[in-house]
Amino acid sequence: MPSRNWLEIDLERIGAEVQAKALGSRGEHALPHVLGPALDVNLLSQFTQQVREAAARARPLGMHLKQAQMLHQALFRGEVQEVMLRLREAAGGEQLLLRLMLHRDGTLQEFPWEALCEPDTTLGFMGSSPDMLLTRGVSSKEPLQPREVRGAVRVLAIAPSDEEALTVLRVALEESIVAGEIQWLEPLVGTGARLPYLFDRLQREPIPHIIHFIGHGCVDPKGAPLLRLADEDGEETWLEVELLAQQFKEGFRKYLRLIVLDACEGARPGALASAAEWLTRSGADAVVAHLWPVKADIARACSRAFYQSLTGTAQQRGDVACSLNHARRTVLGSFGGSAEAFSPVLYLRGHDSILFDFKSRKLLPPSSPSTHSDHAATDTQAPALHRLLEQPFTLVLGDRWKDERVMLDGFRERLRQTLTRKVGSLPAELSMSTLTQHYALHFGEKDLDEVFQDAFGDAAAALPLIGALARKLRPGFHVTLLRLPLLELALAEEQPERTLYVIQPSGAADGGRATVRKREGGGKSWEKLRELPESFDLSKELVVLRHYCGYLPPHVFMRPLLTEDDYLLGINELEAMLPLELADSLMGELNIRPVLLLGLSMLTWHHRMLLYRLFGKRPLPSGSLVILEPGEKERELWERGRILPARAGVQVLELSASELTVPFDTWAVAERP
Repeated sequence: MPSRNWLEIDLERIGAEVQAKALGSRGEHALPHVLGPALDVNLLSQFTQQVREAAARARPLGMHLKQAQMLHQALFRGEVQEVMLRLREAAGGEQLLLRLMLHRDGTLQEFPWEALCEPDTTLGFMGSSPDMLLTRGVSSKEPLQPREVRGAVRVLAIAPSDEEALTVLRVALEESIVAGEIQWLEPLVGTGARLPYLFDRLQREPIPHIIHFIGHGCVDPKGAPLLRLADEDGEETWLEVELLAQQFKEGFRKYLRLIVLDACEGARPGALASAAEWLTRSGADAVVAHLWPVKADIARACSRAFYQSLTGTAQQRGDVACSLNHARRTVLGSFGGSAEAFSPVLYLRGHDSILFDFKSRKLLPPSSPSTHSDHAATDTQAPALHRLLEQPFTLVLGDRWKDERVMLDGFRERLRQTLTRKVGSLPAELSMSTLTQHYALHFGEKDLDEVFQDAFGDAAAALPLIGALARKLRPGFHVTLLRLPLLELALAEEQPERTLYVIQPSGAADGGRATVRKREGGGKSWEKLRELPESFDLSKELVVLRHYCGYLPPHVFMRPLLTEDDYLLGINELEAMLPLELADSLMGELNIRPVLLLGLSMLTWHHRMLLYRLFGKRPLPSGSLVILEPGEKERELWERGRILPARAGVQVLELSASELTVPFDTWAVAERP
């Protein structure tokens, strides 16, 4: 018999009204009652929409809190309330398991019961209660017994079409993986998640304890739930959940205990709840489903809290309901009470939510993913860089690498010699921008451009680090400050199948409008766009911003930013260069993906100004990293972050360009499609 007291509330539609009746673990029965003539299915649907809209805006329930309290009071009244109070008293301080039986009713399944709030409280939500564990139950004759786990909990992720969400999950589980609590099995991504490959993997060892599916769900006209797999030949492939459950059977008999259905962007609200109920009814002990998608930072925090509680050293480890309550409290506490906390719901087949038995468990740290000696050494030295390279990131490539300084020093020396002949000796400590400002004032900007072209025009040889970067750089938005198109040309060579856009500001004289050149995937020529595209596909295309201007690919000169006035007037925000929708899409990437900063200096004022133009007053995204060359003595300035956006510091690693080339070439970053 289950060790925990439980209360089962059966909810059923009677016409337009909803009826509730209860059964207790000690044989208690409560006579049925309707929630009330005013609380019919239309009101439930309205409340569902209100919570969903609050979640989409990352806001708390606000004015809808009273309705959440009213619905809670309507559910727990009369004999149902009496049974609940007696069971909680009998529990002696232990949590009471509450199972809602929803009878395959779409309206009741899509409804966020987890958002109902106890009257006279503002945070007494059913989904985050410390006294009661809310689940959605299904009928089953098979008893549940905790599965003994003696080592790491094995997690298999399946992401047919959303690699970025998979990366968010991988980053969220990093601490648990490093601690040996979770074993991250090779995920099924893109074409690897097509039907034949999926079924083949489910039959092979190692059998996972948890399957985490990230994707779309729907319900067909006959009411059968479907999950979307990887597209084949441009056509959508949908799999009946009933067939998938049959394929899971062998896993259910062995180790598989939990399935997580994570809604990716664009998923139909509530559709995965139907799939979750079917999978639970077909043999899964527990299924966590998302009623709607949540933002990346919320998803990361929720997954981290859930898996750490479920698989870690917490007192309630192994308890899926306790862990999900903990995850909801984490979201409510860390994100201003956002209604996104009510997206994950739990379907449970039995009357106990403990899935794993860890009594005989011994944790071992995971083995190194590579035997390459240079890789292993650098990985030990820089785990933050390793984590960043395993996920989509934004590159900001500066102009202060020692390999670049040969050209810069030659340019500087020519300017100094010419100025000295005209005005006499100059202070040795003049910065490049100050020196070029002096030159432009004395000889004119046209003369300065000619000296620049003479110094840089024949020096377009790619650097080893640039080539390594180009091989591993993922689709998305990246920034280069190099005056030569080294990164763009290397990307075109290393990733010829990708469409590549290069954006260059046209300067203050042209009103800040940007020049955009495009190299179509599979092509060789560069086209100057007269009309900008309506949008960038940042999941497949590379977009490079040349913020300091110079040579556009393949070798088209446009005046670079060199003088103090150039930087002051020429470093514009994205909204000043591009149409608002295009700028917003790129800014969204900057807000989400961690940033790898190379070749920048905190002591260079136009580098600091650039960061403020890119990030405004927002801190750099979590996981961002700056690489400094050894001996630059700027670590403390970056870590303290007093003159960075939002005064928030960033992680620092000291490596030379040659040392960086090794990890970029050897680390196992996910292959591009």
